[in-house]
Parts: sequence; C-alpha cells; structure tokens
Amino acid sequence: MSDYSAVGGVESYEWNRRDSARYDAAQEAIEEAIACYTRLHNRAVTSGNTAEAERLRSEQYACVTEQKLLRPGDAVAVDRVLGEYPALIAWLRDRIG
Repeated sequence: MSDYSAVGGVESYEWNRRDSARYDAAQEAIEEAIACYTRLHNRAVTSGNTAEAERLRSEQYACVTEQKLLRPGDAVAVDRVLGEYPALIAWLRDRIG
C-alpha cells in the first residue's frame, strides 16, 4: 500500500474530528490574514504608496506559501498558526480601521 492517495499524490492522513476542525480553523485564519493584506495592499496602491504595496504583497505571499505548505498531520504547524494568526489578524484589522 502506498503512502499517497490516488488523487494527485496527496499524502494520506487518518482524520479525527478535532484534527479536522483545528486544520480547518488554521486554514481559515490564514485566509483571513490574506484577505486583510489584500485590502491593505489595495489601499496602498490607491494612495500611490508603491513601497508599502510591495511590502504588503510580500507579507501576503508569505501567508499564501504557508497555507499551501500546511498539512493536516503537522500538529506543530497547525498549533503555531492557531497561536500566532489571531494576533496578526487583529493587528491587520486595526490597520484597516
């Protein structure tokens, strides 16, 4: 038996409800941060602040990369996202106003 599923070489993982809920919450937190970065980036572009727009896009890209790399079975990474992203989202929302 292979360690990968038949669909796109995705690693198999034995899910339970708690792990599933935590992984989904981590994905949603990253998605929220990405959305906040989009709003701030668009605001920077509109105001002509190119340097700020590029910085925000870079930070957003880091979130996108993290989201792509996050795996359901990586409890340490999921815990880190759930521990760090609420503060990041609150900080971004404060900047949005």
